Amino acid sequence: MRAACVALLGALGCQGGNASGGATAGSATPAGSTAPVAAGSAAPVVAGSAAPAGSAQAGAGEAREISLTSEDVAKVMNPKRRAPYSGPTGTLRGRVTIKGDPPPDTGLSFPIGKCGEAAATYGRLFRVGQQNGVADALVTVVNYSGYVPEREEAEKVTIHGCAFSKRTVVMTYGQRLEVANLDPLEPYMPNLEGAPFMAVLVAVPQGDPVKFYPPQPGYYHLVDKLPKPFLKAEVFVLKFATHDVTGLDGKYEIKGIPVGKVLTAALLPAIDQDVKREIEIKEGENTLDFELNFDLKKYKEKPHTKRAP
Repeated sequence: MRAACVALLGALGCQGGNASGGATAGSATPAGSTAPVAAGSAAPVVAGSAAPAGSAQAGAGEAREISLTSEDVAKVMNPKRRAPYSGPTGTLRGRVTIKGDPPPDTGLSFPIGKCGEAAATYGRLFRVGQQNGVADALVTVVNYSGYVPEREEAEKVTIHGCAFSKRTVVMTYGQRLEVANLDPLEPYMPNLEGAPFMAVLVAVPQGDPVKFYPPQPGYYHLVDKLPKPFLKAEVFVLKFATHDVTGLDGKYEIKGIPVGKVLTAALLPAIDQDVKREIEIKEGENTLDFELNFDLKKYKEKPHTKRAP
């Protein structure tokens, strides 16, 4: 994992970063990962839960279902067992933009016809929309006082035209990841690398989503086990619920932030660059824009180590 992502996961993602008593940062790499295992049957496994029901005693290398109310999650997310924050809150909105050189071509090749969205999603190093808005940037808010629980049980990702709906996925520890296939004919075999599993599941066309349960906070890769090596997304599982990922317009929105001084950050994983800002959150609406700068020459000169899930 590269420097900025390590720093963000360590200082923000795996540390909790707030006064609610988040656990001390550990490794940003999840434990208990296993080597990819093909489904034992020659026929595809129909999409469903990535863990069998009642598998709380699953051994090493086996997936088990966790949730926002799991005891293991509570120990990490709210070790002091504080009541959810109920004081005044603010919403933070803004845009992440990028200036400098345009994103270079990735050199990847894509099947003609059925993979219409893949080239637009993965054809360049990063995605830029109108008015220099940058997609797939992770925005976080930490260092506030109080425990803010996650309210959504699942983070949802879709696949269409051989492309994930986003290249950066952010989750709160305890959420499950649901991957749904919107294509009418094309099957996919999504897998969350870095998380244990018992079988590779197939996302059937327009069927039920495949579900994954990240076993701990950290960094993962969402990939497709069928021959589409370009189909990838970076997954960040964080110890706090105040985060968002930008769309093609560069916009983000984070609700329910306790008022007071906070630390904010915007990270674009594709170029391993982040910007941090300390601000004062006021009750109601708050606005903060971030600007990144891409220098192609410096990027090429910088060593880039392949991140392991």
